[in-house]
Amino acid sequence: MNFHSSFHQRIIAPCFVLSALLLCSALPALAFDDYPRNAAVNALHYRLSVTITDHSDEIQATTEILFEFNRDGVNEIALDLAGLTVDQVTAENGAAKFNHANGKLVVALTGSYKSGDHCRVAIKYHGHPTDGLYIQKNKFGDRSIFADNWPNRAHYWFPSIDHPYDKATAEFLVIAPDRYDVIANGRLVETRSLQNGTKLTHWSEATPIATYCMVIGATEFDIVNLGEVKTPGDEISLAYYLFPKDHDTGVKGYGRAAQMLEFFTNLIGPYPYEKLALVQSSTRFGGMENASSIFFAENAFGEGVVSHEIAHQWFGDSVTENDWHHLWLSEGFATYFGHLFFEKFDGREKFVKLMLDDKESYLRADSKDARPIYDPAITDLFKLLNANNYQKGGWVLHMLRHIMGDEKFFAGIRDYYRTYRDRNALTDDLRKVMEAQYGQSLEWFFRQWIFEAGHPVYDAAWKWHEGAKELRLHVTQKQEKTVFRMPLDVEIKSGSTSRREIIQMSERQQQFTFHLAAQPQSIALDPDEWVLKVLTLREER
Repeated sequence: MNFHSSFHQRIIAPCFVLSALLLCSALPALAFDDYPRNAAVNALHYRLSVTITDHSDEIQATTEILFEFNRDGVNEIALDLAGLTVDQVTAENGAAKFNHANGKLVVALTGSYKSGDHCRVAIKYHGHPTDGLYIQKNKFGDRSIFADNWPNRAHYWFPSIDHPYDKATAEFLVIAPDRYDVIANGRLVETRSLQNGTKLTHWSEATPIATYCMVIGATEFDIVNLGEVKTPGDEISLAYYLFPKDHDTGVKGYGRAAQMLEFFTNLIGPYPYEKLALVQSSTRFGGMENASSIFFAENAFGEGVVSHEIAHQWFGDSVTENDWHHLWLSEGFATYFGHLFFEKFDGREKFVKLMLDDKESYLRADSKDARPIYDPAITDLFKLLNANNYQKGGWVLHMLRHIMGDEKFFAGIRDYYRTYRDRNALTDDLRKVMEAQYGQSLEWFFRQWIFEAGHPVYDAAWKWHEGAKELRLHVTQKQEKTVFRMPLDVEIKSGSTSRREIIQMSERQQQFTFHLAAQPQSIALDPDEWVLKVLTLREER
């Protein structure tokens, strides 16, 4: 997701090393956010039937949910549902008692269920959604309906386990005036005309996704079908859903989407869904990465947001954080991989500029309120949309790439995606996979960059000693608290020659000596911008 608001305006480690790394975990690995998880119940599939009209902002709907039980003797299921009126609840086709209060719908079950059994619950309800489903006029004055669920706003328009830990498949049967085009997750099953000028549109998503990615959109679209994008092992249908008056702007703004889709597939792994639709819509964000159906704000046509949201299809949508406080696994990944597209196709200079812009955004935020990326003290989920999870999270991946080297880093990323595709992950899961590729512990790296606040502030001075033919470099870390362990590239220039060395920073103050034939003309630390830092470098006379 791009949080700019537009709504209101292989090299495998030896087996013994791999085993040791996977068994050794010193970082927080549990999910700690305050959502009341129910380990006894697992939602497998949602079937949403929604009727939309032109004359009312109320919806008439039925949501059927297929559950699997993980324990014996479950006698009730608690769902999230707020602001709507429940008309009827059935469980396995029989009327069920329920209690609906304070945003919770508790359904009483009859019969004796054992672990592994399934139960289908259907909730019929109606009302005007106060959030999660926007029913309003778009910027051209045309009526539109768009879901906007992140982070936990899906339950304002359909009953659900509204947390990403419980992913499920989904299908959507939307009855709307026949002039509307309806978009949703997955593949189009059918479109069928009904009586009284209405139309049924049926979409089905066969891959488990989080509730915040389950969406519908309905308005009069200009649908631009770009055909099948060829990717390794598959062809992916790509289309733009645009407001008719914005056809030209949208086609231009979304223009390199096919190239992005192919790039990420080659870099990371197979695209996880049946199609990709880029949808001009209503969202409180610049873009929202709904699985297979990205919703962009009405005026969000920049390539940066498009690349970011397409990258999310792999990270955030397919590999989903199991705990809200590990959101960087979604947003940091989308930020960095979004930039990698421009490194590949527009050059290193543009990529570095994007990274430095992110650095400045992070430094501004950190100067006001220094916090770690993993910050369970944050309870307002919208406050997780911050420079730590986005910009600093992207820099964490950038630094990890430099430490591991491109071959091992991207092999690790592909392993991470393959291992947790369509599942949930925590930071420690990523660490273990990357360690398996690297062949060394990365506990120190993740501890200082994810679980501790700040960044290194280097004060460096160099002096040439003619008699000894030595360059002495003294570096001090001036930041409070954490002393960062990081490798730093040193570039020494003398005449037309350039020499590269790597120093390992791990203490508050360190001195490094280099033997040279002649006095250097200039010294640079981290000249290629691989480390998130503040640096002062001077020559001592």
